[in-house]
Amino acid sequence: MPLLASSTTFLLVIMTILISHLGGAMALLSLGGSNRNIKIHQRNRFNNNNNNVNVPSIILSSLQLQTTARNSMSRDPCQQHATKLNAAKISMSESKSSSTKKATTTDLTTLRKLVAQASELHDKNIAMSYSSNNYSADQLQSRLSDLEQEMASDPTFWDACNSARKDVVTHEIARYSKLKEDLELWSQLRGDAEGALELLEELLTTTDSESSSNGQDDEDDSDEEMISLTMDECQTCASQLLELSQKHELTALLSGPYDASACRLVLTAGAGGTEACDWVSMLYRMYSRHASYMDMKLTTLDDSAGDVVGYKSVELLVEGTNAYGWFKGEKGAHRLVRLSPFNANNKRQTTFAGVDVIPVLEEEEVNEIDIPEKELEITTMRSGGKGGQNVNKVETAVRIKHLPSGIAVKCTQERSQLLNKKLALDRLKAQLLAIAQEQQLQSLNDIRGDVVEASWGAQIRNYVMQPYKMVKDARTSWETSDVDGVLDGGGALEGFVGAWLRWMRAKEEKEKEEMELEV
Repeated sequence: MPLLASSTTFLLVIMTILISHLGGAMALLSLGGSNRNIKIHQRNRFNNNNNNVNVPSIILSSLQLQTTARNSMSRDPCQQHATKLNAAKISMSESKSSSTKKATTTDLTTLRKLVAQASELHDKNIAMSYSSNNYSADQLQSRLSDLEQEMASDPTFWDACNSARKDVVTHEIARYSKLKEDLELWSQLRGDAEGALELLEELLTTTDSESSSNGQDDEDDSDEEMISLTMDECQTCASQLLELSQKHELTALLSGPYDASACRLVLTAGAGGTEACDWVSMLYRMYSRHASYMDMKLTTLDDSAGDVVGYKSVELLVEGTNAYGWFKGEKGAHRLVRLSPFNANNKRQTTFAGVDVIPVLEEEEVNEIDIPEKELEITTMRSGGKGGQNVNKVETAVRIKHLPSGIAVKCTQERSQLLNKKLALDRLKAQLLAIAQEQQLQSLNDIRGDVVEASWGAQIRNYVMQPYKMVKDARTSWETSDVDGVLDGGGALEGFVGAWLRWMRAKEEKEKEEMELEV
């Protein structure tokens, strides 16, 4: 009997242990691989203590394992991922709001500077326009009305005998009408730019106050869109006003006596041989494209081809508004530095070309000048080229040299020697008049030699393509690394012309002040 009781007790203990471990194994299975260490630990514990088993502690361990499994299963991974994602979105939103606010502040500062710069230049142009025309805004409108009334009421206005007055009136009407349209456009652009800037500041102030009270920066998408549109409008109007004001400033500087006339450009190859002839062709292309860029008409009057490439000389006629005033700063020697394609060793070579600019004056102005015959040296030659036997056998070309100044003019444009002689003499007189005006002389007899020397030491502008890229004006120190842009004759060349005009105005004002101090 005692043996049977002990056997029964032993079987009961074994069954309890098996049931307990069966429940623990199921809990471990539900946990998966993450609870594998717990299962191994429980098995080792059973092997080490199978001779001294405490049934209640084993059952308690099983219950604890089951509770741990249920708690682990209750933590949903999707819910945890969503929580982390929301936190990341909030952080990104706060960072984006902060960066947007900083960018808006920076853009607002830039816009304020742009509007202030455009407004300052606008005020300067208005003062310059009224002072140059000696009219206020009301007087300008009154003057324009009087001219239009004269053109409409006078029955003989369009007669041939009244052609001189007709030309003056129509020219003034066109000039004053253009000035009036420009003034109205500038005022409208300035008003739009300043109004948009004020509205932008109000929107930013309102948005900041609302965001600080609500604690959220990304609620008002409509406000952000309005701020962006207002900022674009302000920048567009201010930039357009600044661009138009800068162009008018340059136009106002063209106030010389012959600036409104057409002009002739004479390009001549200097030191450099074949390279110099190619350099003349490059300048020919540059000025042709720039005349087109400035809405001017360019005509080739004469050209002499080089022995290999390019031209030995080219004569161009440029017609348009303020043609002479715009191109007169190009007079002088132009220096090119590059790896010569005509050098067998591809060495760096320096070459020169001369540019002369002469105004085309009206016949009345030219006829007023009288040059004694003894001061002129006239030679004739065959023109060659197109024109048939007449130009190839008869000496129709004429070359006139002014002995006191050394200035020479050649004309092969016409098929008649008499016509070429008249044209050459008119061009010589126009050139002497321009030089006298530049040198501020009272008489043509005081003109000193003004022949352009296309050689070292006389250059006004350097075009360096090797070993670095730079174009620099030796007079104004204006420079740029966009060599290709300058040679293409676009806006890059316009910058050099504008810099020279401003430099000349500053120079004239300085000389005027010095003369006043001497007096």
